Amino acid sequence: MLNRKSVYALHALQHLARNPDERFSTARLAEACATPRRFLEHILGALREAGLLHAEPGRNGGYQLALPAAEVSLADILRVVEGPIALLPCASHRYYEPCTECPTPQACALQDALVQVRNETVRALKSISLDDLLKREHELSSEQRGILRPTPYLRTP
Repeated sequence: MLNRKSVYALHALQHLARNPDERFSTARLAEACATPRRFLEHILGALREAGLLHAEPGRNGGYQLALPAAEVSLADILRVVEGPIALLPCASHRYYEPCTECPTPQACALQDALVQVRNETVRALKSISLDDLLKREHELSSEQRGILRPTPYLRTP
């Protein structure tokens, strides 16, 4: 599950994508996204350092997306605020670490399964951009389609 930091980052970037020609101060963005300003400052700083945001200092300054919304994927954002996308370090591509508990890492079925989960998750997150979120937002608000809901888990006997 995403933590609050990730949700705040996604809402802030979505707001910036909705208003590409405007600069937003941290306070104005925090108000627009109903996010604690101090917490958002840290998030925006990390996103700026990662090259996803451009920050203009001064009275008329503020934050804007550094790239077009179509070029910023959910994977790009979540890697900055969440870190590795894998569920375990042994299933991570960028931050791989062998599990100390695993007696046979070269034959670990859990690692094998979680690498598959990680790869499919990364593929899905890379396929959705901020621009895609704006399109979905439009479709949902104009009732062109209904919102997706999770499929209930049904245990089979």
